[in-house]
Amino acid sequence: MKALFAMDLIGGECVRLVKGDFSKVTIYSKNPVNKVEELVERGARDFHIIDLDGARTGHRVNTEIIRKIRKKVPGYMEVGGGIRRAEDIRDYSAMGMNGVIVGTQALEDELFFKGLSVYGNIVLGLDVLDGKPMVRGWKSFVNRDVQEILEEAKQVGVMAILCTNVAKDGMLAGPDYDGMKKMIQWTDIPVIASGGVTEIDDVKRLKDLGVWAVILGKAIYEGLIKVEEAIQYAD
Repeated sequence: MKALFAMDLIGGECVRLVKGDFSKVTIYSKNPVNKVEELVERGARDFHIIDLDGARTGHRVNTEIIRKIRKKVPGYMEVGGGIRRAEDIRDYSAMGMNGVIVGTQALEDELFFKGLSVYGNIVLGLDVLDGKPMVRGWKSFVNRDVQEILEEAKQVGVMAILCTNVAKDGMLAGPDYDGMKKMIQWTDIPVIASGGVTEIDDVKRLKDLGVWAVILGKAIYEGLIKVEEAIQYAD
């Protein structure tokens, strides 16, 4: 299992939101590149970077900072937020991104979704609230069945599914174990668990469930989980 250290970017700063609410922002660093270097020095290898300005506006905003971060990350790095065009995927792939997260565009545009089959590094972002998929930076629902989306993702050949329980994100209230268990039962595509990881036992339990990777965000920044602890459970 990979331990993916999360960093969300707004206005060039490292932040965290509560349940994706842009009015509930905590700034953790005004220099994200330095923050990544600091985490790497403590043992972090793999990262999950989201351009929240991009998610909100529908086009990439923090691209240059993300390019600089990629140069500091020694292992796997995935990026998301505002990736709505084939050009975005190509640009990030050329930067050396191991995973490119696509959500809104794939779920709203059938042709775009099918066209993802030409890439080998697509992570499908499946953000779920009350069992329904959400899009556009968690601002609206899409009228599609989760299992149907997973079946199509398999046909397209996506690399992994990034599953986020929106109600848990940034709440430090524990992951949605039942939801993750269902997701693993419904698909054999590798699953990345996101949302609610609060203590080191959550990391252990998610590894035991069989997730491919776990996202570590607010709990790291608040000091509830140490980088040194988390990487003990990482491959």
